Amino acid sequence: MKKYLFTLLFSLGFSVIPAAAQIMSNPAQWYINNQIYSTRVFNGVVANSMLRKSTNGNRRQNQTKSPDKTTTDYSVFKAAPNNSLPKQLSGKSGGSRAETEQILNSFVNLYKQTAQKDGFPADDLAYAFEYFVVNNYQIYHDLIDLPADKDPRAKRAKDGFERIRLLNEKKLKQVSINQERAIYRQFKEMLAANADIQKMTDLQKQEASELLAIMFGVNFAGYMKGINDGDEQLTEQARQLAKEGLEKLLGVSISQVKITNNGLEL
Repeated sequence: MKKYLFTLLFSLGFSVIPAAAQIMSNPAQWYINNQIYSTRVFNGVVANSMLRKSTNGNRRQNQTKSPDKTTTDYSVFKAAPNNSLPKQLSGKSGGSRAETEQILNSFVNLYKQTAQKDGFPADDLAYAFEYFVVNNYQIYHDLIDLPADKDPRAKRAKDGFERIRLLNEKKLKQVSINQERAIYRQFKEMLAANADIQKMTDLQKQEASELLAIMFGVNFAGYMKGINDGDEQLTEQARQLAKEGLEKLLGVSISQVKITNNGLEL
């Protein structure tokens, strides 16, 4: 995803950032108000060590295993013509319903456009999980592509030589498209075996995907607002929300979350 998220935020218009002021004034409370973590997305799907079981001790098998094309692909869904969740959540924000709905739609559309650009199917819950995990991982570790004069890693440098070193180190740590595809395959395998996912309707899977897209979108907007305003407190809040989201989703400490060519290693 690299520079694409930053570029696309410009194309969507940085107006989504000040317009999201009410949401971003306290995004943690916004999450709680909308009961983000009490939805079926997080209930028994992956926060119960299922992903750890699929990544530890079975990596070689996961690398070579091909999906059985005769079985139902439970993570995919037939999407409705319009986004579903933004309208529902906009009534709970406490601000202008129309404005909030527009903002939340922009986050879902960002998800869809990123999927198309990177060659993933947007109508797939496995990609929604991958999108949420990879992008929050990059926020937490300050791996989002940014102009050098605004980059948090570059600002930590004591001199020009260290700045070059830190920026080169950042490039090496950024998640590659091949690593993303490995994570996507992991989620495909895990979700296919989950009984709760098998029972979900197309609409439920669409709303779950939109929820993950919105959760990241709110956090990304806060991170970028902090970067552009020079507000280190807001940037750090976004990092901590990324950490919280990853830990709640994956069921392990952020220190255990690694992304390699094998995908997620926990």
